[in-house]
Amino acid sequence: MIKSAVIRVLKKYWWLYIILFVIIVAGMGLQLLPALLLRDIVDNHFANKLFEGVWRLAVYYLAVMATINIAEFIKAIITTWLGQQTLLEVRNNMAARLLKLPISYFAKTSVGEVMSRLTTDVGAINTLFSAGIINALTDMLKIFGLVGSLYILAPQLLWLVAVSFPIILLLSNFFRKRIFRLEKMVRVCISDIYTFIQEWLKGIQTVKAYHMEEQGKKDFQKPLHAHLKNINGISKYDSWFPCVMQTLKALIIASAVFFAAQNGTVFSIGLSIGTLAAVADLIGRLFSPIEALAKQFQTIQQAMAGIERIKEFDKIPTETREEKIQEIKLEEGIELVNVHFSYDTKEVLHGVNLSIKSSKKEVLVGRSGEGKTTLMNLVAGLTAPAEGTVRVCGIDPFALSPKERRKLFGVVPQMPQVFNGSVRDNITLRDNSICREDVIEAAKLVGLEDTIKSMPDGYDTQLGEGESSLSSGEIQLMSLARAVVLNPHVLLLDEPTSGIDAYTEARVFEAIRHVSKGRTILSISHRISGIIDANRVHMLANGKIADSGTADQLAKSNGWYAAYKHVEDAGWKFTEVTPETV
Repeated sequence: MIKSAVIRVLKKYWWLYIILFVIIVAGMGLQLLPALLLRDIVDNHFANKLFEGVWRLAVYYLAVMATINIAEFIKAIITTWLGQQTLLEVRNNMAARLLKLPISYFAKTSVGEVMSRLTTDVGAINTLFSAGIINALTDMLKIFGLVGSLYILAPQLLWLVAVSFPIILLLSNFFRKRIFRLEKMVRVCISDIYTFIQEWLKGIQTVKAYHMEEQGKKDFQKPLHAHLKNINGISKYDSWFPCVMQTLKALIIASAVFFAAQNGTVFSIGLSIGTLAAVADLIGRLFSPIEALAKQFQTIQQAMAGIERIKEFDKIPTETREEKIQEIKLEEGIELVNVHFSYDTKEVLHGVNLSIKSSKKEVLVGRSGEGKTTLMNLVAGLTAPAEGTVRVCGIDPFALSPKERRKLFGVVPQMPQVFNGSVRDNITLRDNSICREDVIEAAKLVGLEDTIKSMPDGYDTQLGEGESSLSSGEIQLMSLARAVVLNPHVLLLDEPTSGIDAYTEARVFEAIRHVSKGRTILSISHRISGIIDANRVHMLANGKIADSGTADQLAKSNGWYAAYKHVEDAGWKFTEVTPETV
């Protein structure tokens, strides 16, 4: 994912990389000039009290330093721009991969975790490419340039640089390891914070109703304190690192001056004052890229913590869909033969056989957790069975293209989503191919037109956070209008009256009756009372179809449906009942 993004940016903007390379190499070559100019000024002018030409050399010195800084400025612009382009490519890659993940991934992964990977972790890519790798390469070349300059001026002092390098590397590695470990913990903490905020805001009505604000505040302290603890740990090492490096820098410069100056000992190299000044300047400037390089390694390590999580995301198995051109036969219904399905190691459906004729309205009944919604996802082609076959109108729904699937299926989930946008956007899901007349017809069909007309801007009224809102029943009706706007042949209704009052339930039932004409309808209910005008009822128990028949037939038999109805009529909470126990 990251590699392909880098290659794509490299191919597209290769000329910028060439400019960047030229600037970096030129910057390395310019490192010697300031030291040579400084030696010339001191040895040939100040030492001999000849001030003629000093201003000219000073201007040269200033021009060289200005050129170096301008080159750094251009390099920063290019690296930042290339980093942003790489960041965009990675985000596009992750978004594309996210769309290919199976629905089971979203069922077991929190929204906060997904958000953290797409925001904070991806942000590490920008840090890596705009301020990490390129700067690290630049600083390494600077070091080579400065060491080469030192070799030209005072080769006898190279041993001092050779001794200091391992010390610097050991110290950098000490700090790097600890910062990297803490950075990984910070990433995990951010994910926990996102998850908590998302869940708490989503359930804010429950929080307010049960006065759980203080408890939420206490629970929020746990991820916050964990995040603060790790951030403080990083800050501690970040604070110590430059202090240690500056102290080491002072010791090496002092040692260089001691050995280079004419100090009357056998260790004296006896350099001229100008060369000594140039050597001190070189060593001083040598530490800047060394220290910067050590910091870049820390930056890279910090970014690697996020990149590692992106790599983990890249390893999540995607869903393989082989879209096929299939002939849809509306005269055929829904057929499931020996269907098995599992979530990880837990098998939810094992050996389901179900047959629904075309243009019939049938209901799937069962207690929570029996796999009703899973079965509906299989029928809708949202996921594929582990074993067995699913056929709808004679075709495999999993092999349908998204466009064809929406034309064939209308789906009303148990908890319909209201998106930020207009009423029309919420019904069409921003599909511009759906004309306004079809939207109005769908609203009329489900009995929502009068409600929409009473809204401030009619079909252009904005819905979502901070905008106009709908009641739970109106949201259900809008979801039903969304399902029928393309006049699909198959309707899948997952608990369409869950959580609404009797009056609103009757209104939704009436809307379902209107839209059901000529359509094959499979609905889900965990309540017998939720069954409406069903031609047949199927009882799902223990991952299989336990009973099938009309509601009256099943009520008179001594099967699962009769047992379930007994319990519901008695007002008991259904847990685990078998026909033999009733």
